[in-house]
Amino acid sequence: MLIRMAVMFAFLLIPGFTSMGQQVLFTIERSLNEDQIVYFLQLDENDLPRKDEPISLKWLDNENSGELVPVNWIKKKFGYGIDIIHQNEERVDFKFVSSDKKVFTLIKDGSGNYGVFGKINGKKMKIRHIYLKMEGGTFWKPNITEVAVMGYHELANTHVKETFNP
Repeated sequence: MLIRMAVMFAFLLIPGFTSMGQQVLFTIERSLNEDQIVYFLQLDENDLPRKDEPISLKWLDNENSGELVPVNWIKKKFGYGIDIIHQNEERVDFKFVSSDKKVFTLIKDGSGNYGVFGKINGKKMKIRHIYLKMEGGTFWKPNITEVAVMGYHELANTHVKETFNP
């Protein structure tokens, strides 16, 4: 079980990795269990971000089946879904429904592939993974004690991480 999960996690972090024909943009992991939320790029017939849903998400059910399953409405609406702030043909600015502290942008990277970018330590970085440390709380208001945003600095060819208390 642990080996299968480690292999799946490693593949999800490879830039441009596709699952079921969709490009993985980034993942969210929580301290509560081994499940992850996986965010996928959605393109239209012209290879531009879809107007109706440029980014979709699925639940990677590592605790049970190890498969991608739909995220329920409540978790999309109040937890892990995104709110689009601005969108044009090749750019989407968004934030998470559960927090307005950081704005992220879906744009093409230096190689011409779409990626999600945000500021890590004050600099624009390609986001690959977000980790949420949760301690207690309730279903509707979990106590998130730490957020770690991990990304990649394309020009410096380095991995970066920013940890903060929400």
